[in-house]
Amino acid sequence: MSITISLRVPDGIVLAADSLAVVKAIPVPQEDFVACPECTGRIPYSRLLTPSPTTFSASSTANKLFCLKQRIGVACFGMGFLTKRTMEGHLLEFEKKGEIENLKMAEVVKRLEAYFRRELTCEIVDLLQIPEGEYPLGLQIAGYDSDDLRMGKTYTLKIGRESVIEAVHEGGFGCTFGGDGRVILRLWTEDIRSPMPMPNYQLLSLQDAIEYASFLVKMTIDAQRFAPMQITCGGEIDVAVITPNSGFQWIKRKELKL
Repeated sequence: MSITISLRVPDGIVLAADSLAVVKAIPVPQEDFVACPECTGRIPYSRLLTPSPTTFSASSTANKLFCLKQRIGVACFGMGFLTKRTMEGHLLEFEKKGEIENLKMAEVVKRLEAYFRRELTCEIVDLLQIPEGEYPLGLQIAGYDSDDLRMGKTYTLKIGRESVIEAVHEGGFGCTFGGDGRVILRLWTEDIRSPMPMPNYQLLSLQDAIEYASFLVKMTIDAQRFAPMQITCGGEIDVAVITPNSGFQWIKRKELKL
C-alpha cells in the first residue's frame, strides 16, 4: 500500500509520495491435511481454516515517484514488486522502449495500461482470480500536452480483473490521492456539526501546493504511527512539480547514501 498525491493548481502540478514498501504473505500450512478426532479421516486444512495474509514492511526507502521523458510524472501505489522487479525497473524499461516523446497524455496512459496489464498477467496468469472491484496495481499519471498548457492533466490508472482509467483533471483544479487515503478522507469529509472549508485550489500558489501535498502525506504517516492500526505508509516523502514551461522538476528526492 502507499499514499500518493497529485495536486493541480494554476501554475503547475505537484506530486508527492511516501517510501514504505509493504508485502502481504499468505502463510502455507506445513501439512495439507489434519486427522479428524472422531473418524480419524483426513480433512483438508482449507475446510477448517482460511489462512489470513500477514503484512510486513519490506523497505522504508522504496521509490514510488518517477519521471518520464522530463515531462510526465508517475506516482505508483499498490504493488511495489511485479515479475521480480520494482516499479522503478519497469518504468525505466517503459521509458526506454515506449517512444512516448510526442504522444498526448491520454495515449501515454493507454500504453502504460497495456504494459502493466501484460506484466500483471505474467505475474498472476489468470486475472480473473483477482476479486471483482479490487485493483492490486495503481498509478497516478500527470503532465501537460504541448498544445494545451492551460491546465495540467492527471489520470488515475487502476489495474485488476479490469482496468479503470479516470481523467480526474476534467473536474478542474483539485487534489487526488492514490493508495490508503482513509486519513485524508476523514479530513475531507464534510461534518455539519463542525464544518471545515476545503482549500481553494485555483488560488493556491505552486509553493502552497507543494506544502499542502507534503502535509497530506505526512499527516497520513503520522496518523498511522500513533494509532493502533496496520502501517501502510511511511519513510521519507518525495515531492516533484510539473510546470508548462519547465517540465518535471524534483523538489525533494531520496538520495543513495552510506
